[in-house]
Amino acid sequence: MVNISRQLGVTCNYCHDMNNLKDRSMHTWKVAHEHIQIVKLLNQKGFKGSKGPRADCYMCHRGKTMPDYKEPSVGH
Repeated sequence: MVNISRQLGVTCNYCHDMNNLKDRSMHTWKVAHEHIQIVKLLNQKGFKGSKGPRADCYMCHRGKTMPDYKEPSVGH
């Protein structure tokens, strides 16, 4: 978790209720949990095993809670 907080530029209380660390009701916790699942999927299936690149939060976030880049929507 220390690595994740550094990669996002936040402290633990950004996603966790410091009075109840088991509480998963915070919106930021839910988003972080979904993104952690994406990172795990990329590392397990998206790259070429242990010899390929490794995904992490910093890959998109660059030390910020909101990534600077967002792919533009393609209208049909």
